Amino acid sequence: MIKLLLDGTWQLTHERSHEAYRAQVPGFVQRDLALAGVVPDENDPLFESKVEWIEHDDWEYRRKFSLSEEMLQSDALDLLFEGIDTYASVTLNGVEIGKTELMFVPYRFGIKGVAKLENELVVSISSPTAVLAEKEKLFGEQLKLWNGSTVRLQGRKAQYGYGWDWGPRLVTVGIHKSVSIEAYDAIQAERLGYNLTRLSEEKAILNASFSLRNVREESLASEIVYRLYEGDTVCAEKREAVKLRPGDQKLSASFEVANPKLWYPAGYGSPHLYRLEVSVVSAAASVQLERTVGIREVKISQPYKEKGRRFIIEVNGIPMLCKGVNWIPLTLYPNQDTREDYRREIDAIAAGNMNMIRIWGGGVYESQSFFDECDEKGIMVWQDFMFACGDYPDDDTFCELVRQEVDYIITEYGYHPSIVLWCGNNENMTFIERSRKHRAHGFGEKIFFDLMYEVCAQDTLRPYWPSSPYAHAFDHNNYEGTYGDQHYWHVWGRTEPYENYRNIEGSFLSEFGMQSYPSNRVMNKVDASGMLHGEKIHAIQKGVYGHQKLMYYITADYHLPARRDDYVYLSQLMQANALRTGVEHWISRMPDTSGVLVWQWSDLWPSISWSIQDFDKVQKASYFYLKRSFQTPNALLKVEIGASAADVYVIHEQGGFSGGVAVEWYDLDNDAVIDVQQFEVKLDGHQATLIGQVDLGGYNPSRIVAFVELFDEAGQLLAVNSYLLCKPYDLKLRPAKLTVAQKQLANGDIELTVTSDTFAKDVSIPDVAALLSDNFFDLRANESKIITVHQPALEDMKFEAICLNNVPYIGY
Repeated sequence: MIKLLLDGTWQLTHERSHEAYRAQVPGFVQRDLALAGVVPDENDPLFESKVEWIEHDDWEYRRKFSLSEEMLQSDALDLLFEGIDTYASVTLNGVEIGKTELMFVPYRFGIKGVAKLENELVVSISSPTAVLAEKEKLFGEQLKLWNGSTVRLQGRKAQYGYGWDWGPRLVTVGIHKSVSIEAYDAIQAERLGYNLTRLSEEKAILNASFSLRNVREESLASEIVYRLYEGDTVCAEKREAVKLRPGDQKLSASFEVANPKLWYPAGYGSPHLYRLEVSVVSAAASVQLERTVGIREVKISQPYKEKGRRFIIEVNGIPMLCKGVNWIPLTLYPNQDTREDYRREIDAIAAGNMNMIRIWGGGVYESQSFFDECDEKGIMVWQDFMFACGDYPDDDTFCELVRQEVDYIITEYGYHPSIVLWCGNNENMTFIERSRKHRAHGFGEKIFFDLMYEVCAQDTLRPYWPSSPYAHAFDHNNYEGTYGDQHYWHVWGRTEPYENYRNIEGSFLSEFGMQSYPSNRVMNKVDASGMLHGEKIHAIQKGVYGHQKLMYYITADYHLPARRDDYVYLSQLMQANALRTGVEHWISRMPDTSGVLVWQWSDLWPSISWSIQDFDKVQKASYFYLKRSFQTPNALLKVEIGASAADVYVIHEQGGFSGGVAVEWYDLDNDAVIDVQQFEVKLDGHQATLIGQVDLGGYNPSRIVAFVELFDEAGQLLAVNSYLLCKPYDLKLRPAKLTVAQKQLANGDIELTVTSDTFAKDVSIPDVAALLSDNFFDLRANESKIITVHQPALEDMKFEAICLNNVPYIGY
């Protein structure tokens, strides 16, 4: 095959004004116009109203290219668009060769007989909003939604583009993935995948399959060779002689892998990967396909418990405690991320002791390199299909588009062992139930409970779950979460105190969250004036009553600070307190609760949101709090303010554990440990275990900090967690003198040694756009803490420390 890439510079024309601009493919109209200085870019917090006109107009991409005589003489000549956003007519040399209407799938058009030595390709993209508005009018029924405009429900386009409660409206238009010409003789093959028909310690039976097209009019005698490699060693092989009939066909073969090495999630074993190669050789031509293979078995186990049913994802028979985050696109412009972009994010998630990412259903399907990184690092992926928060049409035309999309996604991405679950949508059950009150079947019910079930049944490598959340019920949904998975938003959404997390006994918390401000680094870029009620700061707060709710939650934990920088710092500590409260409650219930996925990982523009990493890639306090809570094995103290005792738990979800736990009571007046309680433990199973209680009576809550330490059998310290017996505003802290010593390491990292002359609460090295080994920690008097700053940017070369002790408050 000969491949000609058409990426690069194209001509972009605004069809209403006929103004022409330079455009980059892959890319988007909005980005090209920003580079041309026509509109502001997304770093302007007030850019939305200045760019919205773009989505309402039609645009034309145009470029010329040459083909060789060899390409023109080939048996087949195809034009391949990896992705167009979204409604386009494609014309080559004045001949329309096709149309597009799905953002999430590629389009292949045959151009033999139309293509010449010199060619002109024109892609005319219609206003997505105008097209969707017309579809809405023709559909006739009123659809409801949360977030954005109702027109978004009518199309298969990234839903978040119409605005969400964490991001702006930017309805993208463009050719957002690569464009190429492929010339080939006789045969073309694609979509190599596999299923497992048997798995035991002794052997795995792998069934490989792929799609092939014979473009000639006669059958072709061919040999197909299937090889499975471990490194450079062939560990399984099968050869078949076949006759390839003319046209499209699907080919498959089964072969045996002796003593298979299994893929395991991070912490449970090695994420072992094989490489599958398939070659098709005939006298006329040959092709080769390659895929990564991870041999593992995944199922959802839902045994009954005291209240409801558990929801446990099992991998290779081991119950998982799924600890992680919800993922939205990294930028406003989707699918532009590099392998290095993904590596940086997933490395940070893995470093935070997390093992699962839920790809939220209002974004996009990420690029293959995202899943490659997850495969290699053992990060499990809960993959939503791209439907979120609304009624969806269920007419035959729309359902056919959905079928095409789902079939493509499970075939194209299904080989990744990291994907452990397909999920139909995000938060659509509420809408299905509402619409069932006035029609026989709820909007989307046919899609998520029939169509997707049917298509996903082809994939035996992972289960399908119809919605998130879903509780095995229609019309009387079980919102307390004791069945299926749960999104819990009474905290924040209904402004309930975050201590109420401890009342929730959900089986799998797939969404919950708390807002905070981003770093002062981001806040000062948006508006350095110091006014939280300025126009720009209001623009980046998309949550309803967001500022008011933040004030409520911050002042529930802290006195009001005198400076904006400290208010931002306290907002992050509050968020960390809240998320830690929920996380430690739920992981201490394992296996009755087996999943804790925080909303959300990161921001796609400089927003005030629920993220634990902001737009500048500064990890918030909650990232480091959760890193400590998620480490395993771990020892936790479940303190309720005003209670006379606290429960002590050991989290050992990865298997049995033997060792010791010490609870130290640190007195702030004396800067010394005044009491220690110890436990010896020998524990079995993949779970959390309550090992005892400690008495809280006799201690002054405002002058005591509890340190819980976990040791292995040899006495090696494994984990340390600190706890307050009161709200932070009651804690009697003394001013702390912090020192930071800095040392450059040979690999480019920086080592910091932080010391305090007295107990220092929530010591932070603020505003660093790099991954730190630790941050926002408690430091005892004269104790030193060594932190590694991984590959910092040059602007971050000077580091200072802050802590809660030194925050000045207003005088009432």
